[in-house]
Amino acid sequence: AGVESPTHEIRADADPSARSAKSIVITLANKHTFDRPVEILIHPSEPHMPHVLMEEGDMTPAEYERHLKGKNDFIKGTKKDPSAEKKTDIIRKRLNKDIPHHPVIMLNFCPDLRTLQPDLQKAQGEFIFLVDRSRSMSGVNINRVKDALLVILKSLMPACLFNIIGFGSTFKTLFPASQTYCEESLAMACESIKRIRADMGGTNILLPLKWVIRQPIHRGHPRLLFLLTDGAISNTGKVLELLRNHSCSTRCYSFGIGPNACRRLVRGLAAVSRGIAEFLAEGERLQPKMIKSLKKAMAPVLSDVSVEWVFPKSTEVLVSPVSTSCLFPGDRLVGYGVVCDTSPYISNPRSDKRRRYSMMHSQESGSSVFFHSQEEGAGVESWNHSRDSEGCCPAEPDPLSRRAGTDVKASSRRRAYSTTQIADHEPCKKVPTASDPGTALVKPPLRKTHLQDLQQVSPEPWQMDFQ
Repeated sequence: AGVESPTHEIRADADPSARSAKSIVITLANKHTFDRPVEILIHPSEPHMPHVLMEEGDMTPAEYERHLKGKNDFIKGTKKDPSAEKKTDIIRKRLNKDIPHHPVIMLNFCPDLRTLQPDLQKAQGEFIFLVDRSRSMSGVNINRVKDALLVILKSLMPACLFNIIGFGSTFKTLFPASQTYCEESLAMACESIKRIRADMGGTNILLPLKWVIRQPIHRGHPRLLFLLTDGAISNTGKVLELLRNHSCSTRCYSFGIGPNACRRLVRGLAAVSRGIAEFLAEGERLQPKMIKSLKKAMAPVLSDVSVEWVFPKSTEVLVSPVSTSCLFPGDRLVGYGVVCDTSPYISNPRSDKRRRYSMMHSQESGSSVFFHSQEEGAGVESWNHSRDSEGCCPAEPDPLSRRAGTDVKASSRRRAYSTTQIADHEPCKKVPTASDPGTALVKPPLRKTHLQDLQQVSPEPWQMDFQ
């Protein structure tokens, strides 16, 4: 455990006799010149244990009650129906509007997968190779890509899925959907790679990336995107934002070929999806760099991750999407919950009743989804109402629960079920970024979604060429 700063000289003061430092006072050793940000790295003594932090809202419960009573929706709603159920329903609908006023809980978890799960299998991923076939790739560059792809394809593991997409002004796919890796599909892919030419005009990454995102996620097969390009595009911000919105399900390993490859694009795609970016200088071989990234992508992985939160029944909670659909070694899972205590609005609150909420990822919308089932079971120990400035959480075991086949004892609890496999097939709304100065900023896309069916939606009719 300890603290350090990569940017400044600091001094950390704590009680020298304490077994663990509950509070540390950090000061700069020298006067701050405001020429760069102050970065402080905190190293916990137990880095692989779940850490829960809580930040207070900007209103006390009494202040929020006064604030709520002045809102039109609360006034109109309770005028017709002053019941406790109506009041809590209004609070539930307002949670995404009133986030600054409520406590926010953050879960930060980096599991030690290799120690806890020594028999964890390597990722049987969905490998999608996105190959730049624009005119600028002609000559040496396209030949380097072809040689590397032939080796990489023969290095994939059986039972994984794969596809190859060539793009320029338009794009072409080898298969209408990702195929299971076998001798027949490998032979088809190798023959196709040998015929690849840099004859597809300009460079448009957004179209093929949208097509990839629209494809259904295959359970147990984390999507791993390998992008190979040598140029730049005019809509880098839109491409980065699209992948950032779907980084829960897609991880990108990007390769910039030659001196003209856009650094911002290649590095950005890897950064927003927690992948790896590589650049090739003139005369450098692509194959070793791709093999290095492939080994990372094929590391043991924990897929279909969900997190279950347990709160008192007298609370309303807005839970963020799960930050990833799979965990590779060294990955961390981050989740947030906005908590509102509704006990003042309930006539006979029973603190021994609890609700369970689960974080999930809705693959297209990226929004949070949670719902409540019928009551089950008997409660457990009461909620700890202390609100410590350093953070507090329910007196409950580890809030992270991998719910793979776990039978829950019948109890008087209300539960919320979710899964990373629910797909929202509504198109994504455009979210402008700082790199798109021509667009007006909108509110963050935090919104409620409706309960969705767990049935797979059949993909659109297949077309080989896309305009």
